[in-house]
Amino acid sequence: EYIDPVRVITNKSSGKMGVAVAEEALSRGAQVTLVYGPGTAVPPMEAKKIPVETSQEMYEAVVSELKSQKYDIAIAVAAVADWAPEERYEYKVPTSTTAALTVKLKPTPKIIDTVKEISPNTFLVAFRAEYNLSDEKLIQSAYERLKKAKADLIAANDIGRKEVGFGYDTNEVFIVDVNKKVVHVPLATKREAAKRLFDLIVNKITKSKT
Repeated sequence: EYIDPVRVITNKSSGKMGVAVAEEALSRGAQVTLVYGPGTAVPPMEAKKIPVETSQEMYEAVVSELKSQKYDIAIAVAAVADWAPEERYEYKVPTSTTAALTVKLKPTPKIIDTVKEISPNTFLVAFRAEYNLSDEKLIQSAYERLKKAKADLIAANDIGRKEVGFGYDTNEVFIVDVNKKVVHVPLATKREAAKRLFDLIVNKITKSKT
């Protein structure tokens, strides 16, 4: 999220979990569209890639895709910025003549809250990152977010834990469904976590069709 043309507010997300999910989907024969921010992980060549920078660009790309064609599954893995500067300077703010800079932030659009509004039949999987919570509070926070977004599943992790979340090749996730049933994936590679997630997605979709 730009303060000026040079400086940005961001987070430490690498995109590794999103890429792992895309790779797992491709391995199962899915056609994949990856709306991808400025991460360090290399997206799979087989996926249709839509590069974005800001939360607004990601919001517009997701909305456009959902309106233009039918998607069976939407997985909101990206660690989208929650805040953006209210004012974006069109020039590089000079430190030589600016003694202090106050940046007022505004909330960014919540992409997952629009998915079901645009495409009610799309199976929606949300992700939620928290920091230093107990398992119980992490699961409760995830469940409340799932209900708000009308999601079908949500995968939650605590980036305060060792080797979990941003920048790591491993993750620990708690996958929660609409009935608050929880599947815990202990620390594993992000690809293994993606595999476990897709096993659940396939199981849920198959059950809904029988």
